[in-house]
Amino acid sequence: MNNHGSFIDLRLNHQDRQGNESFWPSFTDIMTVIMMIFLISIVVVLLRNMELVKEIRATMEAERQAMELARSTGMEKETLASQLGTALEQLQAGDARINELQLQVLRLQEQNTVRAQAVTDRDRQLKTLLEERNALTQQTAQLVLDIQTAAKTAATAKDKETLSRRRLADFQQQYQQLKEQLDRQSLQIAVLKSKLQNQKEQLAANRHERQTVEEKYLVLADQYDTLKVRYDKLVRPARSAKGRHLVEVRYFKKQGKPHIEWRDGNSGAFRAVSRDQLDKALAALKQQHVDGLYIKVILPETSGLSYSEAWKFTNDLHKKYDYYFQETTN
Repeated sequence: MNNHGSFIDLRLNHQDRQGNESFWPSFTDIMTVIMMIFLISIVVVLLRNMELVKEIRATMEAERQAMELARSTGMEKETLASQLGTALEQLQAGDARINELQLQVLRLQEQNTVRAQAVTDRDRQLKTLLEERNALTQQTAQLVLDIQTAAKTAATAKDKETLSRRRLADFQQQYQQLKEQLDRQSLQIAVLKSKLQNQKEQLAANRHERQTVEEKYLVLADQYDTLKVRYDKLVRPARSAKGRHLVEVRYFKKQGKPHIEWRDGNSGAFRAVSRDQLDKALAALKQQHVDGLYIKVILPETSGLSYSEAWKFTNDLHKKYDYYFQETTN
């Protein structure tokens, strides 16, 4: 142990100065310690700034901002060095400035922390911008693909349109050919219609001639029947309803259609029947009356019947059911 208590005297030539106790050596030691503290603080700040510079240089898109930040940091370093110099000068004026300088160092550290946080935020923003840029790049690539697809679709549509125009031209040509064929067929149809009209006129003439022949035949048949009746009158008794069962039948046209009415005997009301019903009724009466039936056919003046229709109906009934014609057939 020495005269300074429990502390070791680190001063040079302390043995020579044991006898000379003064104020300045102590002040020099204090200033040395303070100077070392500030130098260590500066080294820490410099190391932190170097790390920040390395982190800023690691980002691609934020290089310019990092350079500005480094430049501003350098300026702050210079300011800090100036402040440290000022602080050293102020430290020489008294111990009271030490605390203030320490507070300034703490503020500078806080500012560095804030700047580091700002750099982190900028890195985050830069990452977000990079992601957005990548998304935009993908969208651009997709748009390019869409444009290429649209171009292909337009080319396909153009080819289809060209094909459609060709088909339309073919259809128009076919239509023109069909129209010409239709015109030729129309001309042929007109010729055929003319021939058909001539044939119709010839057929009408043939029908008229046939009707004339039929009328002549009916006249001849009527004449034959008249002659036959006259002959029969000469040979046998005349046709009479005496001793025969009388049946009256009226035959005429109603609304253009044949209409038949009959009654059994010469009294009572006429009843409308069809031809089948009339045939069944006359056949039953023919079997009931062995003496035979006398069929009286009544043709009104306004019957609307032709001569051939009236004669055919009357002759058919007489031949099937009238006693007189039955005897002649036998």
